[in-house]
Amino acid sequence: MKRIILIFTILARTTIALFAQSEEYKTTMKEIVDSIQTAKWGADLTPYANQLERVAGVETKEWLPNYWAAYCYMNKSYIEPVAEKKDLVLEKAETLISAAEKVMPNNDEIEVLKANIASARMAVDPQNRWQKYGEVTGKALGTAQKLNPKNPRAKLLEAQGVFYTPEAFGGGKQKALPLVKEALAKFEVFKPSSDIMPNWGLFIVKYMAAEAEKEIGGTKN
Repeated sequence: MKRIILIFTILARTTIALFAQSEEYKTTMKEIVDSIQTAKWGADLTPYANQLERVAGVETKEWLPNYWAAYCYMNKSYIEPVAEKKDLVLEKAETLISAAEKVMPNNDEIEVLKANIASARMAVDPQNRWQKYGEVTGKALGTAQKLNPKNPRAKLLEAQGVFYTPEAFGGGKQKALPLVKEALAKFEVFKPSSDIMPNWGLFIVKYMAAEAEKEIGGTKN
């Protein structure tokens, strides 16, 4: 009888400890993710990445800490002025998103961020990298859309690719507008499964929509 009571006591304490750890994880992640998603455009997100890497070191079965840390470094690359340093930052992002993928394979959000990181790699030296990283971007986006056709960020990145491609090469704002509108429609109905899941991109797609509409209006005049 004493042995049974002891077993139940141990199980109860373990359950309470796990619950407390889970609640602490959620609270910590929510604070960090909220800070990331409300940060001003162009802000340095590296301090949040450092926090997230520490969380990932403890919560080894969770994929979101590594995902968000990779997201922070990907954004850092766009405000880093030195090309060599951009690549170092993006190498870090690639390592982190690979770690996230090991925990959560076949995930559309991870595929979208892989595409985003590859696109950032290409942006460092477009003339010499478009073929290699353009292929990586396209493959990851295709996988993301197959995994979840409703993901608005996959459509957003597709629209961005056309939006920032010169008209002479088959791109441009006007050509991107239908894709931008598709992304907007997906954002309107998208609801993340929790408040620490990816929910970024609406600001970007609204900006592209406004710029494309402005150009079309100017063309009509």
